[in-house]
Amino acid sequence: MKQIEPGFIHDLSNLDRLRAGINNDKQGSLREAATQFESIFTQMLFKSMREANSAFESDLMSSNNGKFYQQMHDEQLSSQLSTTGSLGLADMIVKQLGGEQQDLSQHQPTTELRPQQQPQPFTIRPINTDAPALALATATATTSPLVESASLAQLEAVPIAAKSSATNAVEALPAAIAKPTSFASAAEFVDHMKPYAQQAARALGTDPALLIAQAALETGWGKKVINNALGSSNNLFNIKADPRWQGQKVATKTLEFHDGIAVQEQAAFRAYDSYQHSFDDFVNFLQHNPRYSKALTHSTQPQQFIREIHQAGYATDPNYSNKVLAVMKKVQSLL
Repeated sequence: MKQIEPGFIHDLSNLDRLRAGINNDKQGSLREAATQFESIFTQMLFKSMREANSAFESDLMSSNNGKFYQQMHDEQLSSQLSTTGSLGLADMIVKQLGGEQQDLSQHQPTTELRPQQQPQPFTIRPINTDAPALALATATATTSPLVESASLAQLEAVPIAAKSSATNAVEALPAAIAKPTSFASAAEFVDHMKPYAQQAARALGTDPALLIAQAALETGWGKKVINNALGSSNNLFNIKADPRWQGQKVATKTLEFHDGIAVQEQAAFRAYDSYQHSFDDFVNFLQHNPRYSKALTHSTQPQQFIREIHQAGYATDPNYSNKVLAVMKKVQSLL
């Protein structure tokens, strides 16, 4: 059977030629059908990755027309990739559905159907070349301007996962401080966060108990740090990400208050390499954002400090500062 050229993805004559050749060359028709299936599967992969990236899209760079042409591009690309056997899925289908022509005693695992190759970086690029690409490789978080934080009391999250030991972005802390997979108690959370909070408090000129209390409220004493497929985001203060942030991100649902009414929204949050990095960025968030300049003048007065931070727009929960101060009393009893 003559091999079907990739051509235009919506050219239905390819399917007509496939049906016409079934009686003449069943094995060749099986190969072409398997290739078509691999193309459909690749389209599904592209679609899922595009949908995952939608949480980070900018309204300025996104439009229905752009998404339409982007979808056409992805469909055509999947068709061309399937003809080269990039995924090896067509090979697997042909081998498993080869019928009487296949010697089952010679069956090989699917991992052996194609020669093993060194993995290459793979990037899905938006149709607008000025927009950032969605890279499927892990990026390293870097310091960048921050946006508003949301209260963890308003956040749906899952228990944190194990990650590597904390690394320091500003000042070295003892390397023996290993990150636990979870915190069994409030006392354990306070004990683990104490050195990070003390360092951040010195930079801000405030009480470390206040910072621990804020992190405890945001993360449910460390039990509800935002997670992604790779593990914990290490985001102790639930700092949101915007297009200016070039580091790792994680999307999740959050509750925001608008005119006193709680509304569930999808938002992107920053992800860090360690708890230390989270504290460092929190300090940077307050010191380099003009809206918190007034709050910093009250840093030596913890109660006024957190109220000014709240009033400046750190969180939308109307009771946020009162909740932090209530948690702070417990933290002080554990220090």
